[in-house]
Amino acid sequence: MTWNEWEQLKQEATASAATSGGPRLDQLPAAQGAGGPDLKVRHQQLRALGKLADDLRQRLQVDGDHARPATFSAGTGLSNDGLDSGHQVLRLAEVWSTKLHVLLDACSHIRNHLGFTSSLHSGDDEAAGSGLGAAGAGLQPLSKISDYIK
Repeated sequence: MTWNEWEQLKQEATASAATSGGPRLDQLPAAQGAGGPDLKVRHQQLRALGKLADDLRQRLQVDGDHARPATFSAGTGLSNDGLDSGHQVLRLAEVWSTKLHVLLDACSHIRNHLGFTSSLHSGDDEAAGSGLGAAGAGLQPLSKISDYIK
């Protein structure tokens, strides 16, 4: 994109904002389904994703570590034979092990976070519904809600 094209796009955006009253969000017309929530996550989906993360962790733990003994043995053998490449092979095995543990920790973190999110929010819908259905019983006062927003 050239500078002139960029300037032209900026002018068009400014003119469009002036005629439409300012910036706006693109959205579907109401007849095509706009207006409702776009994102819905069900607890079963969170649990299924957590299980996938756990399965990935278990597979990584086995498959990512299967070459460690042979690599260590090769590096030690090369070093014992006086070859500098033996130290590099051992260093490579160490770096691989570090990266593998980072991935394993990430999978565990994802699994734990999804499980925590699912259990934390499992009663939110029921609590909100029961609070509204009981003529406001258990609802937070407006001043308390305002504190959360700040």
